[in-house]
Amino acid sequence: MPTTKANKSSPKKKAVKAKPAKKAAVAKKTTASVKKTSGAKASPARKTTTAKATVKKVAKKSVKAKPSVKASRASVSSSKEAAMKVKVDAEPHALDDEVTEKVRQLIHLSREQGFLTYKDVDKSLPEIAEKPEELQNVISIFNNLEIKLLDSKEVEKYKKKKEENEEETARSNQSDMLDDPVRMYLKQMGQVPLLTREEEVDISKRIESAESAALKIIYSVSLTSDFQLEICQKLLAREERFDRVVLDKKIDSRESYFKSLAKQVDALENLSKKIVNAWNSIETSSNETQRKRSTTRFRNYQGELAPIFKKCCLKLKVFEDFLSQINPELKAISRNLHNLDLYKKDKVKIKRKGVKIEQVKSDLETARTKFRMEPEELIDLIKDLRKNMRLAHKAKTEMVEANLRLVISIAKKYTNRGLSFLDLIQEGNMGLMKAVEKFEYRRGYKFSTYATWWIRQAITRSIADQARTIRIPVHMIETLNKVMQVQKQLLQELGHEPTPEEVANEMGLPLDKVQSIMKMAQQPISLQSPVGDSDDTNFGDFIEDKGAENPYDMTAYSLLREKILDVLDSLTERERNVLSLRFGLKDGYSRTLEEVGRQFKVTRERIRQIEAKALRKMRHPTRIRQLHGFFEADQSSVNKPKPEALRQLGL
Repeated sequence: MPTTKANKSSPKKKAVKAKPAKKAAVAKKTTASVKKTSGAKASPARKTTTAKATVKKVAKKSVKAKPSVKASRASVSSSKEAAMKVKVDAEPHALDDEVTEKVRQLIHLSREQGFLTYKDVDKSLPEIAEKPEELQNVISIFNNLEIKLLDSKEVEKYKKKKEENEEETARSNQSDMLDDPVRMYLKQMGQVPLLTREEEVDISKRIESAESAALKIIYSVSLTSDFQLEICQKLLAREERFDRVVLDKKIDSRESYFKSLAKQVDALENLSKKIVNAWNSIETSSNETQRKRSTTRFRNYQGELAPIFKKCCLKLKVFEDFLSQINPELKAISRNLHNLDLYKKDKVKIKRKGVKIEQVKSDLETARTKFRMEPEELIDLIKDLRKNMRLAHKAKTEMVEANLRLVISIAKKYTNRGLSFLDLIQEGNMGLMKAVEKFEYRRGYKFSTYATWWIRQAITRSIADQARTIRIPVHMIETLNKVMQVQKQLLQELGHEPTPEEVANEMGLPLDKVQSIMKMAQQPISLQSPVGDSDDTNFGDFIEDKGAENPYDMTAYSLLREKILDVLDSLTERERNVLSLRFGLKDGYSRTLEEVGRQFKVTRERIRQIEAKALRKMRHPTRIRQLHGFFEADQSSVNKPKPEALRQLGL
């Protein structure tokens, strides 16, 4: 038995021993061929070419030996590079430290350009071309990391193909994002970093500084006095929304604001008149002394405007509307100033352009009188004002964009309440912008703490106003929510759906009010809503149409009308016409005796006699027999009313 085992196992041992022997023979043969090649005295260029060919040959063998390795990716990730370092360090006998470092440099190069060329390998590792085992190890490392090894001729083709793939991927991603606006919005939002407390304070200071500078410019001149006076008068008349134009973080209460606003309006009206008179006196001054005195008075009056403007507390964006109104005039002033400067430099050129310099001067003088300042001064002032407005707007935009994630997190809690997710985000963003307007960084809390309540209020208010097809007032929504809470509580306590009486007793409200509130809670449903799995049947198909005519009654009445007309044909023409007019058998409109009498030019008594005689004839057995079937049908249905035509005719 032991002999048999030994005999059986001996072929296996021979096979195992044959493998390393075979490897050694191959290695020896390869080494001999390399030595033979390197031993020959050749030029350096020939050596490089030979080494490059060796690298190619070994690389091709390595690829053939591992057909399962996919070399689809062009770049090596940092995690794979770390794995490569571990692999290289784990095989110290395979590669020495110098070669290992050069291999790492080649891996880094492949990450940058997306591939390696045989020339790159040959240039970095010329010494391993004579060491097939090390060369084999290096090529294996590249294959394991899926690094492309290309010939110089293949580089351009590979780059072109890579660019095409990247463009196709970008187009695909862009198409997917356009199809999904929420995804596109979330991606753009995620690119903005969050703010620290210090950054929030810095942005708030920038907003405050820019707005203060802009308001200082506005308060320093009488340019906007008429515009502000108009806004304040509309506020007093309740023709303008308070929250749209008033910066309420600078006032104590609306009541106190409106009390002081009336005084400010009166003061502003009086001061505006004084400013206009002072300007007119400047224009009509006969000498320099009088002009200086009027100018001083004009500037003093302008200085008195600032305290009044500050008490009006109008928002900066209100003055953006003012700038939009006067923008065409500002453009005309700038154009005229440019033409005037051009005229001073080159009179011939300005005449060729067809510009009438007298008209230019006249327009500038008109603008000077209207705005009560020199045109050049006006343009410079507006530039400074717009610059500060842009700075304030830019800082506000930064604050809003950095807190869009907060809106998303709050909006997610209010989904499936009647508004789409995008609508909730939109309403929340409006609340966020209000929070930016009203935020006071000096109080010491973070902006997100303050903004959360504004965002939540904007979302809940929009759900209350827009979620239902039939709008319910906000105060009724609150009552409705209380009723729903009481219903849930009673359901848990009683174990059954509470009745309106039980809800009314629990809440202490009248029964009719509770019933009306519970009716409000019902959600409308579309008549086109499909019923069941198929789309063939709609919900509206199952609702009774009480206004529709009964086909049986319509047929019966149609036949009755024909029979009555046949019976009427047996009467005289006058009798037939009188009955038709009296009972509206032709047009459905019944005439009075007097109306029929006027038509026949007889008295109403005579018409009554003709009618009575005609009805007696209609009741004759020979005529009434034709209507006998309708009488039987009428008597067979207990709840069915008598046909109108028979009732009117007294049959």
